[in-house]
Amino acid sequence: MVALCTWFNWQTLKTDDFTVIYTEDYYWEALHALHNLEYYKNDVQHVIGSRQRSLPVVIEDVGALSNGFANPVFMNVHIFTHAPGYAYRLEGIESWYRVVTVHEYAHILHMSRSRGAAKMLTDVFGSIFAPNIYSPGWITEGITVYSESKNSPYEGRLNDGFFDSYIGARVHGGVVPSIIEATNTPVDFPSGAYYLYGGEFFRFLAGRYGEEKFAEFFDRYGSYFWAPMSAVFPFTGLDIAARQTFGKSFPALFREWQQDEQVRQQNWAPQGTKLTDKGWYLFSLEQENGKLYYARYQPLKVDGFTERSLAHIIEFDLERASESIIASLNSAICAPLRISNGRIYYATYEVSSGYANVYYSGFGFLANLHERDLTTGADRTLFTDDIRGFCILPGGSILYSKDKLHGYGSEVWLFDHNRNTKLFETDLLIGELDANDKYVIAVGRHDFENWDIYLLDRQKQSFTPVIVTPWIEGSVNLLDGSFLYTANYDGVYGIYQYDILTGISYRLTSGGYADHGVFADSMLYFKGMSKTGFDVYRTGFIPEEQHTVQALPSSKPDFNDLELNIHEGGYFDIFKTLIPSVRIPFILPTRSDFSAWAYGLMLLGGDATNENLYGGFVARETSSGDLTMNLLWQSRFFSPLDLSFFYDYRNSFQYSISFPAFRSLECGFSNLTLFLDGRVFEGFSRVEFAPGCFLGLQYPHTRISATIALPFERQAWGSNIHRSAQEISIGLGQLLAGGELRISGQAYVDRHDPEAPDFSIRGYGDIASRRALVLTSEYVHRLCKLRMGLWNPNIYFEDLYWAVFADYAAVEDGVDYYSVGCELKLEAKTGFGFLQIAPKVGMAVTKEKEFKIFFGISPFIPI
Repeated sequence: MVALCTWFNWQTLKTDDFTVIYTEDYYWEALHALHNLEYYKNDVQHVIGSRQRSLPVVIEDVGALSNGFANPVFMNVHIFTHAPGYAYRLEGIESWYRVVTVHEYAHILHMSRSRGAAKMLTDVFGSIFAPNIYSPGWITEGITVYSESKNSPYEGRLNDGFFDSYIGARVHGGVVPSIIEATNTPVDFPSGAYYLYGGEFFRFLAGRYGEEKFAEFFDRYGSYFWAPMSAVFPFTGLDIAARQTFGKSFPALFREWQQDEQVRQQNWAPQGTKLTDKGWYLFSLEQENGKLYYARYQPLKVDGFTERSLAHIIEFDLERASESIIASLNSAICAPLRISNGRIYYATYEVSSGYANVYYSGFGFLANLHERDLTTGADRTLFTDDIRGFCILPGGSILYSKDKLHGYGSEVWLFDHNRNTKLFETDLLIGELDANDKYVIAVGRHDFENWDIYLLDRQKQSFTPVIVTPWIEGSVNLLDGSFLYTANYDGVYGIYQYDILTGISYRLTSGGYADHGVFADSMLYFKGMSKTGFDVYRTGFIPEEQHTVQALPSSKPDFNDLELNIHEGGYFDIFKTLIPSVRIPFILPTRSDFSAWAYGLMLLGGDATNENLYGGFVARETSSGDLTMNLLWQSRFFSPLDLSFFYDYRNSFQYSISFPAFRSLECGFSNLTLFLDGRVFEGFSRVEFAPGCFLGLQYPHTRISATIALPFERQAWGSNIHRSAQEISIGLGQLLAGGELRISGQAYVDRHDPEAPDFSIRGYGDIASRRALVLTSEYVHRLCKLRMGLWNPNIYFEDLYWAVFADYAAVEDGVDYYSVGCELKLEAKTGFGFLQIAPKVGMAVTKEKEFKIFFGISPFIPI
């Protein structure tokens, strides 16, 4: 019952510019977000050149998921509470709330920027007419990455060194990103390339033309009421604004940037010898008995705009120089691997209910800690908790950290003899732990500082600073009397060794990119980078004493200087955000001779929390006076229940209620969703109820699903017929030889429906039957990479796929149909990659031995 009434807990903190929305236990998070927004808003406004009043900012707890998003149509921002930590690289984030609020606020200021006729259209009809929304991802994300990197020289993705190093790897590989690649971001390393290419491009523009040009460009483009056309033909808008602002079109500016990077990064080169050549993401690196252990993640494209994520723990035999998979995972690891007494320990993401969010229906992410025997392969889950970092202590007990629930810092816990015990709390946020017989090393940071390295005294429950700089130190590997660590001094990732007794640091790599170092066979092994991603590298052990890092300390904000006038509020502040965000009146001809017209109004709106979304379409035909009206309402007001309602004037009313009863990221049973669908249709003369459930099983290479529904109608309940039906559908997806084998089946019995349901299989048109069994099987594989496109007009072709299939259907009276054939499917993009289209052509041979050619097209909008 408590979960069904969480909306009563919504509260707000308000200033003139922001309304921070939070549930009552999250006052600290809300106030911290508001302080950062108020403190840094002028800096963001200066870069982008606009201001937004009363912006709703929603605080959501989704567990160990670090993110935020801005909705430029409904004009709100959502902030997730969990600060980033362990990832595929060091995270240059001194303050999570500063980075994420500045980033998302920059989104809103940029995409809402409009003036002149465009502003009039936006004010009257809604924010979808704001011209700056119609920008490529490298603009919308580039300006936000640039903004987040201005607060401190040690924070933001333009300062930590990974972005720079990857551009260096591209220059070294002879392929600098083009405007076509940056705009369409094919599925290649790295994910989220909009951020990388856009951020680096905007930094170049600021250095070459001046930061003040950004506001000028956004203002100029924001006056183009025809901007939506620019999404397909950039020369009609974006390039005009670029020429008037920078003196050149964007393709010309990109060529300038490419030339600049080729000069700036000409000396970048990887260090050492590359031992693997898989690329993509490599997490953590440990060694044991002449073998290396690490986790690798990479996506596998299996169909048009469809990919599967593969995550494995890898064993690399140094003597044989070969990799083998020792564990395939359903989800990514969320803390560094640890090895002790012939066992490898790893933490993977898991989901659980009870979190304060609308985004994920009250579910959130935490971690399962696994123990796997390296000899037998036996694997078991030790416990589940909000684990951020962990280590194995002498004797086999496990020390781990978890974030304080409300406030900054960590709790330190001990898992021993199947019992979890809280030891103490600290004002440090502890991101990594490592231990041996003598020492416990911790990587931690205070708010508005980067990760540093500390020694933990377990008896005194205190942390002694060992290496503290404004830069980032992490990826620790504890040895007998020293430890290896990674740092990004001067924006270059390198590996260092620290002697605990003498207090001297030694540099072990120079140049290129090096992270997660380990010793084996008197050699240094580490994670290096090329244009395709991360791999294992090896170099000789040549230590060079590292002198004290010279760097100015990072400045911290003093929120006491703000003198804010903060007002508190409640649910009424959310209710006010229900005003329609899209308001489009229209008049359209309904006859080819223009003798009749229809006029009406389209509306779309929702509240800032995303609990409620509604839409409406009302139109009247002038000659007949007929009224058409459709209304839609979707609600998570009673989360975790998800409700939707659709009303069609004079004809029907439909609703759907679903309840996520179970979710898991572990292998096996992964999803149970209960639902009740209903409708009143055929002029409200029939009433149907359809209870059912969805079941899912998930394994690293296999997905199985089943949906069962039982539609029925009863005259006693208002329907004009008595009817019972049964429907079941099953699906299997199996990764195989770089593609995917798919088998699906559908069976239904609906004997008393006045109109027989219909379906189709390839090679046939619609087949009507009140009882049917439909089976389809296909194997899909990528045929080739195309990766070609144009800026003007904006169109891109990514990959081409082929498929072979066999379809079968059996219907009433013993009649059956079947066909076999093949398909070609093309990935095509336009509108700066936002509109994705997969046209296909196929050939089928039917039961009657007829050859049928068929065509199809599937649109995808990646929201």
